[in-house]
Amino acid sequence: MLLLVIGAGLMARLLHNRLWLGLVLLVPLSIGMYFEQRALFPASAHVEWPWAEPRNPWAQAFDWIRVNTPIDALFALNPDHMHLPGEDENGFRARAERSMLADMVKDKGAASMFPPLATQWWEQVQDEKNLQHFQKPDFERLRQKYSVNWVVVEQPGPTGMECPYENSAVRVCRID
Repeated sequence: MLLLVIGAGLMARLLHNRLWLGLVLLVPLSIGMYFEQRALFPASAHVEWPWAEPRNPWAQAFDWIRVNTPIDALFALNPDHMHLPGEDENGFRARAERSMLADMVKDKGAASMFPPLATQWWEQVQDEKNLQHFQKPDFERLRQKYSVNWVVVEQPGPTGMECPYENSAVRVCRID
């Protein structure tokens, strides 16, 4: 915040009564930032309005989970789901407001800061490895070991499971 205030103050002093100079500096910067954001997050809307449904299918699934699953549900997802094409780094825990097993993106940092968590983190990540190829017995193993009762899988997902939600990218399935 302090850097923003300092930067605004410097720009006000430099651009005092020189609107054209401000436009010359800021318009190309704004255009560049717009195209960079489009390249980084191609499956998401440029501006996400609070009342609008998200364009991203992963975000749509996470929103469905928040509204339609029990608060105490425990989910399993591909541990590297935030790096999958089209996911656009939507945070599951923040968006769905549900718990999940460890992931390779955000939880890796916590495990490095708190070494006692590292063993548990690594074990969960290894148990979820190749989740996109799991079948019903593999999910049952996660249920037995961790009490996982829901899973988010990439399409087409496993057969023989109850999946009350699906879209073009993912399926949300219950583990009985």
